[in-house]
Amino acid sequence: MKKSLVLILLLAFSLALAAGVSAQEKAVVYHTELDFDDISNAGSFTGYKGFGDDWDAVQATQHETHGEDGTLHFGPFSQLVSRHKLTGPYVFEADVRSPGSQFFGVFVRTTGENLSGVSYFEHDGITNDKGDADNEGIGATGIYVIPRGNRIMLCVKTADNGEAKGIGTDKTLFDINADMSGSFANLKFEDDGKSIKIYVENALVCTVVISEPTELDFMSEYRLFTKAELYDADGNNVKTVYNCRISADFSTVAFGMRINGANIDNVKLTEYEKEPEETTAPLGIRRVDIKTEPEKYQYLLGEALDLSDMFLEITYENGVKEDVKITEDMVEGFDNTTAGVKLLTVNYGKKSAAYSVKVVEEYESETETEQMTIDFDPTPATSEAAQGTGANTKTVIIIAVIAAIVICAVIVFLITRGRKPDDDKL
Repeated sequence: MKKSLVLILLLAFSLALAAGVSAQEKAVVYHTELDFDDISNAGSFTGYKGFGDDWDAVQATQHETHGEDGTLHFGPFSQLVSRHKLTGPYVFEADVRSPGSQFFGVFVRTTGENLSGVSYFEHDGITNDKGDADNEGIGATGIYVIPRGNRIMLCVKTADNGEAKGIGTDKTLFDINADMSGSFANLKFEDDGKSIKIYVENALVCTVVISEPTELDFMSEYRLFTKAELYDADGNNVKTVYNCRISADFSTVAFGMRINGANIDNVKLTEYEKEPEETTAPLGIRRVDIKTEPEKYQYLLGEALDLSDMFLEITYENGVKEDVKITEDMVEGFDNTTAGVKLLTVNYGKKSAAYSVKVVEEYESETETEQMTIDFDPTPATSEAAQGTGANTKTVIIIAVIAAIVICAVIVFLITRGRKPDDDKL
């Protein structure tokens, strides 16, 4: 009984450790939810404060009942916009019902700007093949989904000088495993800053890979991704869209209606901690150090400097380290025309490190040679806090592995003790 209890405790301990590692890898930094169950039918939610500081509702957005619960109904020219700019990975989802002929979009990666009179829900001057106004062209920036019964229309905003206001929309239809025109279905976006996965009823529908951000946009104060690669649920490339207008540095999410009506419920938005970006060329050098000691400390008069296998360790301001081969053009102070100790300075950027060699008329024993290494920058190479973060993570992983080993040992022990002796043995 005691052994079984120990086994259970060890198993629980391992699971707790695993959960701790998982939580550490995906820490929540922001979360908001709306279920519309406890709000009254205010008629119009323009200026409504019941959604708190997280959302803005505009125009003829109304409350409706749906069974025992409430939903939010979008009338013509209405919108619901998050006030929070998402800079880390996030998940955005809602239950959506929209008749197939409606012009209702669920947005991600917008900049939150009203440009040239174009907001999330307004007609933006796009024309169809007949030259007539095309009401599907809602919004100024971003990616949005328009429900179309048992399909969704994925819309990507583009820069298009051929359109009335210089903004176009690329449209692609994808089949889904639900009918959003007749009943509610869950629509979910998972955005990690590089790609956006879109799900309906937890089934992957498509993925949008975003890249090539601009430094400045012709009508926006923010950087925009200009390339979007569209993939279906099986990973096949459907198309690549260029000249996109997709927010690059953050994402604002929104619901926008051009005409007619649609309903949403159970809105959830969760942002996770952003992982540090690794870079091979970080800006700002904190210090340089001689990484490898020279193999040769003594030189005969006239002998050339030997830098074989000598490297500098470069420590940047963000803690990233890099090894750089020492070349002759980095070194100052070597003089092989006179005997004596020579102080060699190795320069990299605006930082330096130094070591000494000795020029002799004939080789001396190693014990007679004095060697010193000088560091011109006394700043510690890494902070204790930075070192501690990595150490803590390694400690958690090591403990989890040890716990797993102990559990396996206990199981083997219990099984072995439970076997009966072989009666046939002499």
